[in-house]
Amino acid sequence: MSSNVSSKSRRNRYAAPIGGVFIILCIVGFFTVVAACFNFTRSILDNSGQKQEYEEMLLPVVMFDPPPFEDPVNLRDTDLLQYSIWATVLGEKRDTYEYDDDLSLVIPSSDVDMTAYHLFGPDVTLKHDSFGDYEISYYYEEAIKSYHVPVTAMTGFYIPSVEEIVKKGDVIQLKVGYVPPQNALDVDFSGKGNNEPAPDKYMTYELHKGKDGYYLYAIKDVEGATFLTGSDAVLPDDLLAQSESDAAAALPEDPSGGDSGASLPEDGSSSDGEPQEDSQEESADSAEEGAQEDQEDEESQEEETSEAEESASESVFSGPVEG
Repeated sequence: MSSNVSSKSRRNRYAAPIGGVFIILCIVGFFTVVAACFNFTRSILDNSGQKQEYEEMLLPVVMFDPPPFEDPVNLRDTDLLQYSIWATVLGEKRDTYEYDDDLSLVIPSSDVDMTAYHLFGPDVTLKHDSFGDYEISYYYEEAIKSYHVPVTAMTGFYIPSVEEIVKKGDVIQLKVGYVPPQNALDVDFSGKGNNEPAPDKYMTYELHKGKDGYYLYAIKDVEGATFLTGSDAVLPDDLLAQSESDAAAALPEDPSGGDSGASLPEDGSSSDGEPQEDSQEESADSAEEGAQEDQEDEESQEEETSEAEESASESVFSGPVEG
């Protein structure tokens, strides 16, 4: 009996530590599972990596502030060339290209064609030729079938900031903010933070799914948005009415004491329909007549005064002369 009791006591002595270890492992496992679920949920909700991919894809287009369009085939040939060339310059093969004597990057047209296919889809066909203006020009050398791109002149252009991603079947809609200009060659999407300038405006970019992925199909205005950027901005009706009332209040008062709200028609007539020049002539005539009447009154007063003096002198000297 004593041996059985001693063996049971030894087993009971190890049971508590072993149970404590199992409890600790259960707690650690529970928190590990919770942390894994939290990280997984956060990775699903946080699509910053996907936003960065779209920003890199759209940079060669956003940087030139393109006009809205419904299909890339409707874009101008020069616009398609410019977007495709810069998508190639900013692509993965950028470090493999060489510079010419003018420090322009030499880009093969075959690479530009391939980039245009991935950027705008299979329906776009580029027409290779030289183009540009007095600020920047792209020279196409037919002998080597390559473009000479002046990359050092590309400064002061918008960069994209993808704010929202909405997927509807095979269509992805992106709300893209236009961040104030930077140097396109120095853009670092991974370094975005709180110090990034606020976008000047927003546009909706529409991507369609193709055989080899999504491509840019359309650029549209954001519904219900009013942009106040530059001299071409459109003011809402309430702000426009307020600005008109403020301008009216700032007008100087009429020095003639008339109604401050009165205005003259374009033909120069007054509010009662009479021409302004006629009214001025009438006022001048009345002023001259008044001056003549005053002069006549003065002359009549002088005549009366002289007559009175003469009568007074006659009354003094016209008496009989004593002998």
